[in-house]
Amino acid sequence: MNFQVSILKLLASYPNGLATLTDIKRDLAFLATSGTDWASYSKRLGATLPSLDVFSLGFVQRYSFGWRLTAKGAAALELMEQKVKTPVADVEAEAATSETLLEKCPPPIGSAGKPDQPSSSPVDRRALFTVIDGGRSQAA
Repeated sequence: MNFQVSILKLLASYPNGLATLTDIKRDLAFLATSGTDWASYSKRLGATLPSLDVFSLGFVQRYSFGWRLTAKGAAALELMEQKVKTPVADVEAEAATSETLLEKCPPPIGSAGKPDQPSSSPVDRRALFTVIDGGRSQAA
C-alpha cells in the first residue's frame, strides 16, 4: 500500500478534505487490511509520481486537530487517477508529465515561497472550524 496516495484518497473522501487524526488512523488501518485490490491500485497511483511527498509539496496541511487536503493536492490526485485510467504508452511523455506536475507544486516547506495558504476571508475560514457557543461556568 502506498501511504502517500492513501492519505490523498482518504482526505478527498471527507467534506472540505478535512479529517481528524483519529479518523485518519482508523481509515488507514481499514485500507491496510482491506486486501490486495487497494494495495495494487495505490501502488499504481504512486508510480505515476514516484517522488510524491504530500506534506513538503503542500498537498496536505497539518493542523493540531487533523489534516486537510489542499486544492493542489486534489488536482495532483486527479491527474494521477487520469494517468492510471489512460496509461501513457511513451515513457518519455510520462516522465514529462510527472516533471510538469512537480514544477506546478509549491517549493518545499521552509523555503522562501509559502505553501498553499487558506483564504483570508472570514467566510472561508468559518467552513474549516466549528463554533461552540458557551460561556463561563456559573459555579465559578
